[in-house]
Amino acid sequence: MSSFFSLIREAKLLEEEKEFTRAFNVYAESESHTKNESALIKIKAKKAWCLYAVGNPRETESLFQDIIQNYPSHPLSITVYSRYLIKLKKFKSAKVLLQKSILQFPSYLENYLLLASLLKDMERSEEAIEVLKKALSQEHLSNGRGIDRKDIWAELGSLYFSRGDFNSALASLKKSLKMVEPEEFLHYDLLALCYLEAEDPENALLSIRTHIQFCKEIDPETLIILARAHCRLGKLEEAANNLIQAYSIEDSLYLKATDFIDFAPLLRNGFFTTLENIEWEEP
Repeated sequence: MSSFFSLIREAKLLEEEKEFTRAFNVYAESESHTKNESALIKIKAKKAWCLYAVGNPRETESLFQDIIQNYPSHPLSITVYSRYLIKLKKFKSAKVLLQKSILQFPSYLENYLLLASLLKDMERSEEAIEVLKKALSQEHLSNGRGIDRKDIWAELGSLYFSRGDFNSALASLKKSLKMVEPEEFLHYDLLALCYLEAEDPENALLSIRTHIQFCKEIDPETLIILARAHCRLGKLEEAANNLIQAYSIEDSLYLKATDFIDFAPLLRNGFFTTLENIEWEEP
């Protein structure tokens, strides 16, 4: 087994060095050291990507087809081929393949997530939402790359928010938050935006402060959310300080149309005339 892992590490290093032909050969050598189906599918997919990298599309396609034919009872075979189709921008083919896979393997989380991501990129967020809701309806789900139900709820929250369904976004994010320790939740900034849309600036302020507490770096977007919450609560001096801090990061400030409404009191008192590089999004 140690020989297997040594070969895999060597092949990955060769890939990173763009030595794709040599990496292909080492991956091929590693196949004889394992009988695990999942490992073999991943290795064969790696070989296919090596062929793609050196400009052999026909052989790449052939190897992916071999994976599908030789491992029809393993959903990972669909996953790796679908990722290849997406790379080729064959979105409809990937979508059909993933939909069939979900029917065949309803407990396999990875293909739900891949299909939802594909639909989101195709600007079909409503369908992506339905895919994730279907995943959550399954009693048992395999973890996909360390992702589980809390992450599905969080992604649902993001999709609902992008569609302007702020109540559903808030409910989804709160469900995700309940499933983890507070410091493990990665979406306090989006939660704060949901609270602002729900006319709840107190919880928006609490959420964005929690985000700042746990994140390592504060970016202008975070400070703008903090300023919006302070403005809603009538704390104009705090809001102005937040915006000055955001401005100082890049010596400029870009504000969206939604920000404009919250910052109306600062516009009236002339605060923004003190800053030179301000760009407002057209309403």
